[in-house]
Amino acid sequence: MFKKNIFYSLLFIAITSISCDDDFLDLQPQDAISEASVWKDLNLIELYVNDRYNELPHGFPQWAGGLRLTGITDESYHMHEARFLDKYTQGGLTSGSLNMYYFNGFWLDAYSAIRNNNIFLEKIAEYEGNEQERIKQFTAEIRFLRAFFYTELIARYGGVPLVEKTFDLNSDFQVSRASFEECVDFIVKELDLAIADLPNRSDALGDSFGRITKGAAIGLKIRALMFDASLLFNTTNDNSKWQLVSDACEQLFNLNQYSLSNNYKGIFLNPMDSEVIFFKQFLAQYGPVVVDVFSDFYYHYTGGHRIDEWRFPNGDLGWISENPRQEFVDQYETINGEIPVLGYAGNPNNLIQIINPNARSVFNPARPYENRDPRMRYSVLFDGAPFKDRNLEFWWGGKDSRNPDVDAWWNGSRLGYGIRKSLDETWSVETNVGSDQPWIYMRLSEFYLTYAEAQFHLGNTGVAVNYVNFIRGRNGVNMPPINASGDVLKKIKHERKIELAFEGNRWYDARRWKDAATDFAKDIVGVEVIRNPSTGNKSYRYFYFEGGTGKRSFPENHYLWPIPIEEILKSNLQQNPGY
Repeated sequence: MFKKNIFYSLLFIAITSISCDDDFLDLQPQDAISEASVWKDLNLIELYVNDRYNELPHGFPQWAGGLRLTGITDESYHMHEARFLDKYTQGGLTSGSLNMYYFNGFWLDAYSAIRNNNIFLEKIAEYEGNEQERIKQFTAEIRFLRAFFYTELIARYGGVPLVEKTFDLNSDFQVSRASFEECVDFIVKELDLAIADLPNRSDALGDSFGRITKGAAIGLKIRALMFDASLLFNTTNDNSKWQLVSDACEQLFNLNQYSLSNNYKGIFLNPMDSEVIFFKQFLAQYGPVVVDVFSDFYYHYTGGHRIDEWRFPNGDLGWISENPRQEFVDQYETINGEIPVLGYAGNPNNLIQIINPNARSVFNPARPYENRDPRMRYSVLFDGAPFKDRNLEFWWGGKDSRNPDVDAWWNGSRLGYGIRKSLDETWSVETNVGSDQPWIYMRLSEFYLTYAEAQFHLGNTGVAVNYVNFIRGRNGVNMPPINASGDVLKKIKHERKIELAFEGNRWYDARRWKDAATDFAKDIVGVEVIRNPSTGNKSYRYFYFEGGTGKRSFPENHYLWPIPIEEILKSNLQQNPGY
């Protein structure tokens, strides 16, 4: 499989050369393969491309950069890194490094990766061998990777400098920011070139499994076009942009390479699932690489990740770091398709739930986790949920509580929940700290929902409703269908929130819809599970969580991140508004 190569690329590129020629005038490097040799040897070219995959950010724990954005949304509270995230959750972003401690490295990471992609595109013409079809595929992969980083950059910053060539000492380093539309046009053109030379999923098997495919490139094109069509960037409400999104979705569907999974829980452990379009593979090994950029000191983990340790409950010696918020858990519907809790009122330390009257026939506040959308139990760790070979115990004194008499109590959840999605329940801290499940960047359901959103904006409400219902009605979920009455866009947004929960999409979606100023500014609600020691009966106390960083805000300028101050000081770049 491809992942056997990918993490050892640098090792191979730097491998020691052994020469039988003692001629001291031989100028060929003796301790490494020369740059000139790389571009003449197909195997070395492949290793160079493989190493570019290493640069892809992902959503599993790493100290900086990455796509791990759940803790700065309304999905969860990250109790072990709140002190780094509070700048994002309490309106404190500035362009200074120390104020951008947690994610500031992404700008550098992205442009470093883009430079490496540009090197390939400039040097690949030096290859004179016969394997031109493979060279075309590698070139398409590099174009995808460069487009990936530009898509992530524009989603964070708006228009950014488009750097298509490497710099030398005689270059003009004053590259201005391109407009958002210019960046999208560049990304789409690059991806269209890549799509022509990338394989279908059905051809990316064996040693090629995990390489970029046509489906991944079309999916990335859809995302770039979706950002361009959405309210945050589409300030003139140009509806023709949604037609481009719709056309790209149909291009993906017409590949006939993907289908909705019947195993929602298992998707995230199985890159071969029929729904998975693009993913990153890992080895169950990891090691930190320390990077010190100006005053922003951070780590990257290479070779693997630690998602199980970070998300397992403390009763199994995990850290349960990311705690879903009660208000987000409330968004999981009852089995009759109603949101059970509409809000909270009363004493901040003992809140009263506002129960949806339409949910009362199936929702019992004394058993709040029964009769709910199955995706809740596949995505959230909650009291009483079966996990490994036991039921979770979040009640005071239970195995997963913060009672000081409990092992690893200091890692107990502060809000009464943990994230279950992506966990490998066979993992154990005694056997291995590292984990190797894939990070799923794209799956078909995301693009069904994007297509539904595009069809809604194009006036095709019936089509939009059908694509939402394809997801809700699949085996293993079987939620009742939505209909075309009422606020259909609100229903589409809700389905996207639930279906893609904790996968990194929520931060992008709420911002592009311009909903984040409301949704991300709500203060955090948690739950205390109270168990009667005599009867075993449980009750629930809901409270506003004000410890740590429970207070939330989202000022208007947070819709875009500030460009790091180091970049502003050394260039003519214009800073984003509000910084």
